[in-house]
Amino acid sequence: MSSATLLRRVLITATLCATASFAQDAKLLADSSTLVEQGGVITLTAETTYRETPGALGWAIVLPAQWSLVAVSGPNAPDIAPEPDSHGTIEFAHTRPPADRAIFSIVVRYPAGATKAELTSTTLVRTNGRLVTLVPAAVHLLSARSAPPQRAPH
Repeated sequence: MSSATLLRRVLITATLCATASFAQDAKLLADSSTLVEQGGVITLTAETTYRETPGALGWAIVLPAQWSLVAVSGPNAPDIAPEPDSHGTIEFAHTRPPADRAIFSIVVRYPAGATKAELTSTTLVRTNGRLVTLVPAAVHLLSARSAPPQRAPH
């Protein structure tokens, strides 16, 4: 069974989208905002915080064309994760999420000549039979050549 199929079975068991009374937040952050001309790797950190521990938690991260997953790690590495070298939309799931928050990191490889990229993601949180979809802010990356010059502080 593919990780995508398992993710859907674990998370999409509820049919209600909640206007929930419990607080939730999701962030996707990159360790750098600059792409180097020869290609390389970027570490992304996915963090979900919540007041009430969910029954299941999932992330879908959309990688640009020719980008691929290298590794998954962190204090709360997901129970379900794609294999290294996966590309496109990569999906992760916690079947037993930790209390308060879940944080994990992924290392992704990008190709030489990449001048800009936008990485988008969606987080699904299932708590007490309710499914909430969170959409973290996109991660925007630019090549060192196309990044605006830094101004010296006054």
